[in-house]
Amino acid sequence: MVVNRYESPVKVRLIDFGLACPASAVMPGDRVGTVGYSAPEVMLGLPYNEASDMWSLELVAVELVTGVPLYPGKKYYDVLKFIIETQGQPPDHTAQQFKYETGYESLETRYIKLTRLDDLEQIMLFRRGPEDGQRLFVSLIKEMLALDAHQRITPSQVLRHPFFNPGLSNRFPSINTEKPYRVNLQHGIFHPGQK
Repeated sequence: MVVNRYESPVKVRLIDFGLACPASAVMPGDRVGTVGYSAPEVMLGLPYNEASDMWSLELVAVELVTGVPLYPGKKYYDVLKFIIETQGQPPDHTAQQFKYETGYESLETRYIKLTRLDDLEQIMLFRRGPEDGQRLFVSLIKEMLALDAHQRITPSQVLRHPFFNPGLSNRFPSINTEKPYRVNLQHGIFHPGQK
């Protein structure tokens, strides 16, 4: 929960630990978390650990900056489809698990349609933020959303990431999230209600 988005630096409080449990208490195949924020290994029923929390945290951070969820699917299949379109195929050791998630019809529900995570810089430039902060934020996004959980950045590495340079937070824009835009980098930026 963002305490005051106009305050600098932004204060965030973690809330709602209703589904929280120690990593040692979960079994592969246990589905935890909210669909649009679950890490690929969770959706696929693979063993997972605290790295899945880094995935979820970064999706929340992207939503705070853009005003819309990056992967807003209501079914695991849709979210996995969006992830593959944006970040490519998962590593070979997890790719076989995707075949178990193909029984649903796919619906396009994204506000931001990306073909790669680097395209977030263009969206943030549209929203008038400092270029250095955007580049560092996209770098952090890519490290936190690594498809391979073993390659994902750890919480202590996140805290040491250059994005969290104290001087940067004063220059990073606050985003008006009251009327999100639909963004398709091939077709331009659409206001709410447009297709």
